[in-house]
Amino acid sequence: MGTPRAVTPDVAPTVLHPAVRLSQPPRTFTVAAVGDLLPESSVVAAAAEAGASSGRRYEPAALFTAIAPLVKWADLAICHAETPIGRPGDNPGVYGHSSIGGFLLIGPYELAEGIKETGFDRCSTASNHSNDFGLDGVVSTLDALDAQGLGHSGTSRTPAEAGPRVFTVNGVLVSHLAYTRFSNTGWPGDEWMLDTAKTMARVVNDVRTARALGAEVVIVSMHIAHELLNAPLPGDRAFIESLTAATKIDLVIESGPHVVQPVEMVNGTVVYWSVGNLVSGMGVPGRARYSDPRLLDGLMATVRFTEVSPGEFVVTTVPVTVCTDPVSKHVYAPAISVDDITLSSTLRGGLAACLARTQQVVGTAV
Repeated sequence: MGTPRAVTPDVAPTVLHPAVRLSQPPRTFTVAAVGDLLPESSVVAAAAEAGASSGRRYEPAALFTAIAPLVKWADLAICHAETPIGRPGDNPGVYGHSSIGGFLLIGPYELAEGIKETGFDRCSTASNHSNDFGLDGVVSTLDALDAQGLGHSGTSRTPAEAGPRVFTVNGVLVSHLAYTRFSNTGWPGDEWMLDTAKTMARVVNDVRTARALGAEVVIVSMHIAHELLNAPLPGDRAFIESLTAATKIDLVIESGPHVVQPVEMVNGTVVYWSVGNLVSGMGVPGRARYSDPRLLDGLMATVRFTEVSPGEFVVTTVPVTVCTDPVSKHVYAPAISVDDITLSSTLRGGLAACLARTQQVVGTAV
C-alpha cells in the first residue's frame, strides 16, 4: 500500500470579511390616523356591556378588537378624542347643552385605557367640544391620557405645556399639531388652553417653530365645523390651500363633518378632507339628521413616509374604510371582515354598504 497522496484543493479557501454598507437604508415609518371618537350614550352602554363580563366598569377596547391589528401595525397611530375624558369614577354622558344647542359631553376615564389597548400612540384633542367643561375638562382629559402613556396635541393644562413638540418615530423627528376652527362653547379666555386655527398665521408659526425644533415631518390634525358634507366647503378648501402654500406640511387630517370626504394632494401635501367617525351613536333611526347611514362610515388614514434624500420624504397613502355596527357599536374594517362568515349576514351586508358608500367618495379606499 503506497503512501497517501496529499490533495491540494482546486480553489483556495475563502477568507470571510464582514460586509461593508456603502449607504444607510432609507428611514421610513407608517402612520394610521382615525376620525371622531365620540362617546355618546349608546357607545358608553356598549363599553359597559363589554366590561360587565370582566368585572370592569367600561371596556372600550372591546369595540375596536377588529381594527386593533391595523392600528398596531402603524409606527405612529393617532386617535381623535373629540370630547373631554372624565376622572376616575366620574359618570360619563351629557351634562346639558352649549350656547348653540350642542350637547356638553364627557367620556369615561376608562376611554383612555381603551385607546391605549387598541394600539394608539397619541391623540388630537382640539375640537368643538374641547371647551365643554373649560380648563377642568382639559386637565382631566390630559391626565387620563398621560396615565396611559399616550401623547396628545391640541390642548394644554398650563402655558408651559403649550406649543409644538417633537418626538422620534423610527429615527425620524416628527411633530404632530392639532387645531380646531370652531367651538360649541366659545373660545377659552386663555389662548394657550386650546390650539385654534381662527387664522392661518397661528398654524404657520407653529409649523415653523416645529421645524426649528428639528421636525423632519409635520402632521396637522384639523377639526372643522360643517357637518354631513361629502366635500369641503370653498372656505375650508381655500384655508388649506393657502396654509400648505405658505409652509411645508407633510400630512393634513381633518375631522368634524362626521362623514367621509375625498383624499387629495394639495401643494404637495396629502390632505384627508374628512376621515369621518371612528365610533359614535349616530347613523341610527330616530336621530333626525344624525340618522344618516353615512355617519357609520369612517376612514383610517394609512400613510407611509420614506426618505429619498437626507431629510426629504415621499408620502404614499391608502385610505382604509372603517365602519361602525349600528347595533353593537363595534368597529370593523370591511375589506377584511365583509367575507367573515362568523359575522351575521346582516352585519356583513352593512359593512358592504359602508364600503360602497365610502368608495363613491374616496375611489381608492379599501
